[in-house]
Amino acid sequence: MRDNKRKFVAITLTIALLISGCGNWNFKTPDDIEDQDAASTTIEEGKYPVTWNLSSVYSGEEEWMKDYEKVLAMYKGYDEFKGKLNTPEVINDYFNYAYFGELTKTQEKLGTYVNLLGLLDTTDPLYKRLSSKYNDLLNKEVEYNGFADDELFSLSFEERKEIFSDPIFNDDTRWLSRYLTEDFTPLSDEEEDIIFNLSRGLGYGSYTYDILNNVELPYPEITMPNGDEDILDDELYLEILGNPDYSHEFKETAHKLFYSRYANFANTFAALLEQNCNEAYSYAVIDGYGSTKESELDSYGLTTDIYDMLMDAAHKNMDEQHRYYELHAKACGLEKQHVQDLFIVPSNFQRGKTSYDDAVDEVTRVLSVLGDDYVAHFTKMVNSGQVDVYPTVTKKSGAAENTYSLEYLPWVYFNYKGYSDDISTIAHEMGHAVYDMYSVENQYPKYTQPTIFTHEVASTTNELLYYSYMIDNAKDDEEKLYYLDNAINMFTGTFFRQMMYSEFEDYMYDVVENGGSLDAEEMKEKWLELSELYRGDSVEYYQEDGYYWAKVSHYYTPYYVYQYAADIAYAASIAQRITSGDKKALDDYIAFLKLGDSMSPTELLNVAGVDPLSEKTYDDAMEFYKELLDEYEMLIENR
Repeated sequence: MRDNKRKFVAITLTIALLISGCGNWNFKTPDDIEDQDAASTTIEEGKYPVTWNLSSVYSGEEEWMKDYEKVLAMYKGYDEFKGKLNTPEVINDYFNYAYFGELTKTQEKLGTYVNLLGLLDTTDPLYKRLSSKYNDLLNKEVEYNGFADDELFSLSFEERKEIFSDPIFNDDTRWLSRYLTEDFTPLSDEEEDIIFNLSRGLGYGSYTYDILNNVELPYPEITMPNGDEDILDDELYLEILGNPDYSHEFKETAHKLFYSRYANFANTFAALLEQNCNEAYSYAVIDGYGSTKESELDSYGLTTDIYDMLMDAAHKNMDEQHRYYELHAKACGLEKQHVQDLFIVPSNFQRGKTSYDDAVDEVTRVLSVLGDDYVAHFTKMVNSGQVDVYPTVTKKSGAAENTYSLEYLPWVYFNYKGYSDDISTIAHEMGHAVYDMYSVENQYPKYTQPTIFTHEVASTTNELLYYSYMIDNAKDDEEKLYYLDNAINMFTGTFFRQMMYSEFEDYMYDVVENGGSLDAEEMKEKWLELSELYRGDSVEYYQEDGYYWAKVSHYYTPYYVYQYAADIAYAASIAQRITSGDKKALDDYIAFLKLGDSMSPTELLNVAGVDPLSEKTYDDAMEFYKELLDEYEMLIENR
């Protein structure tokens, strides 16, 4: 069992989405663009707010520092409990002081401001100053309350059972489980001091990656067909691949050149990932686990059985993913299909760009199937002023929803450019936001932050509902083909692609946990090997494609990516039941959203009508995928 006494883990939660989504070659975002680096876009004010107003949290550094000093002073309140944690009343008062009172609320507010500054600009000097102070503040807390576990675990197991059976704790065995596990032994004061002092020098892998990838990694120059020299940034790269006027040879040049920026810094990225893997494995060993994977799954109350079932499902059904790529190549008239060709939708339907206001209205119509109350929550969120919509040159890439404090609605950011996948991303991220809103409204503070494992079910269900709606309401076969391709690409990218990512992650941890070192060239070869295994013979690769692992930000959160695959399997079941008109399905789903983290992920999913421990669940998900492919194939064959 993991020791989660580090308070900053308990009071912050970040959920990030970075997934993707020939006749007329329309642009689409493929699964290979996991997260697009932010680029400058004109901010267009409409009927929905599009920028964060951070002054609603703090007016600036001076006001932030006042609360910082306030928290430091409040730490002295821990002295009132020292030597007294041996009765239900005192222990309950301690928990309320340490986790659920004014102290925690103020810490959360401080952290909210820091985290939002970082999302907007990790190079901002104010963010750097306050981030350092905030981390130091949380570490200082350990110096004041480090006595608590020593006192609680000095009580015998029988004494603890008797104390926590007192009615004052409301039979809350889930939150108290670490104290009610007989063989759990906390670290000593000396061990905790060593770990927390060492932790000051850890955690910089992800931070350094963000600066390097989002700000400092240079873009190459490219000679355009008209002879002009231009910077090949993300925006130009996507424009080139989506433009039917550019030749296949020019697109190939652009693709290889774009990924050369990762090849040129591959050794640096490999070193960052090696440091990150070593750090995660060290914490796993300290907590008594044999591997990082075992540690990370157990943190959600899961065993590796679920992971193994997902991997089995991916390998058993790879031929269906191969079928998709074969059909895609055929529909586009491609004898040879490379990664850059996967950007193309084989449809004559022209979606074009959609304004943010129109996109929000479209998603509102889609989500009406979830009922008036759900739509009311969605509407409240998009009007909250806590949604930051457009990309900037410093903003963190991708899209995410964050709940840092129970005092505020969630904070959501996009890098919205108006493409079809940007619209489905609104549905996805707002799925996270509404889930958090329901959790906060219906649960005690200790259970208001569901794990990422169930969070992605809520977001992916919205995304599947979006594509189902667009397919069902298509005006003709070409429009239906467009949305079918997007839906299949989304499922492929979320299930198969993420399991490929996870298999590569397994490889990295296997190397590191066995005392090896991550070599950039060996990683390139492994990436190409897995890409060929998962995609089959209908997609060919350049050497530059082998460095894509350097771009995957989710590798800095250990064993994160498999959850996308798991959750689209569960979301497929939920979405199918809801769209079939099953009234109980909707009631079950809303009940699931309201339960927050009050049960284990497996128990929560059972409430939603899904059994994650049954192979049938994954078989049903694959059947859902096959049905989409069958319709896709029929439309292509009948053109």
